[in-house]
Amino acid sequence: MTKIKQYKSPFEKFFSIILTFSLLFSTLISARADSAENNSELPMIEDVEENETYDVPDDCLTYLKVIGKKGDVDQNGELDSYDALLILRCSVGFKDIKKKFLKNADYDEDGQITSMDSLLTLVEYVNTQPPVIKFPDLTVACGDRFYFDAKIVPPSEGIGVTFEYETDDAESTDGSGEWVLDFTNTGKVKAHHPGKSVVTVTASNGLTAKCTVTVVDQITKQTIHVGDNTLNVTKHIMTKNDAYNETDDFERLDGIVIHSTATPGVMADRWYAAWNKPNTDAAVHAFLDDKGVYQYLPFEQIAWHAGKPCNRTYIDFEICEPSGFYYSKNIMTDYDVKAQQDYFDKIWKNATVYTAYLCTEYGLSSDDILSHAEVGRLGIGTNHGDPDHWFIKHNKTMDDFRKEVKRLMNSGNIYISSPTVVEK
Repeated sequence: MTKIKQYKSPFEKFFSIILTFSLLFSTLISARADSAENNSELPMIEDVEENETYDVPDDCLTYLKVIGKKGDVDQNGELDSYDALLILRCSVGFKDIKKKFLKNADYDEDGQITSMDSLLTLVEYVNTQPPVIKFPDLTVACGDRFYFDAKIVPPSEGIGVTFEYETDDAESTDGSGEWVLDFTNTGKVKAHHPGKSVVTVTASNGLTAKCTVTVVDQITKQTIHVGDNTLNVTKHIMTKNDAYNETDDFERLDGIVIHSTATPGVMADRWYAAWNKPNTDAAVHAFLDDKGVYQYLPFEQIAWHAGKPCNRTYIDFEICEPSGFYYSKNIMTDYDVKAQQDYFDKIWKNATVYTAYLCTEYGLSSDDILSHAEVGRLGIGTNHGDPDHWFIKHNKTMDDFRKEVKRLMNSGNIYISSPTVVEK
């Protein structure tokens, strides 16, 4: 069994009361509209006579009976939120009801039935209810990180400061032999593999509750906006890649490494099939081409892209190289700069826009951007030449790249749209 302890601050009782009362207030507005022809002032309690009748909304007739307990309008033996609702409705109009039936609806005993009586009834109801744990079921996507959301309702002093969670370690449904849920080195819950896992939470006073977490393997699409520029992002996590199943989450983030694939003509959407399998000794966060971005690993998680120690503190993405040439002894051969200029211009724009977004999202600056070639020269990773060897053919350098990213970061709003799920 897997256990984790998590801190949760108690929330204020009054907020819960006011939230519920706002719902009752909407009923008040509706009731006022229903009783527009009945605007007479409410009778004082001392004027009540046993056999006289007054108007109340029709749907209250069944419930406003002789009251055996102050505030218990529906006479079910309990003071609850429905009594508060009935009192609120009674405060806006009367019809065919004996005055003696209304005496206990005057909760504050000021001689009138008003919305304040309803609020006071509701306050007592909230304060007298035994606490329970609200622990809703969740549906999350593979690779998501989250905290469990358990609350004590109504909020109770001294209860709920500490929760202990225990999962059933359910095995996934994808045949991987991995668990559905896992806990990361940073304390978050990782939606690890598709399937369902039942989680039990125990509060500090011994209360328990269960929820079912459903993890789904899905493809989502989003659009990044950087100033006037847009970039389409498709996310499909490589759950069978060894890095996804073995590496920790980042404990700190120093920057972004830019790569190029050195695999001419293989575009971003084709790397999922190539690398989403065991015994693959490479894994990057995303691939980018002239059409957009495909993200294959969570950015919270360490990838295998530039060697140690770089991998442990840098996120990355690969720029896909076009077809029409080949490599001979690590040299781009038969590369036609003029013919490839259109593709290069598109990936340059997409890569700088994407990097500006990532820098903004993770609190980095343009000075925190490195190429794989620079990583090697700094001695913090493997010795490669990308993407500098390609950029220079189009009279571009990493300094130009950083300068453009900085300009984009200052160009206006930078954000990403909500994800849209794509059917497989």
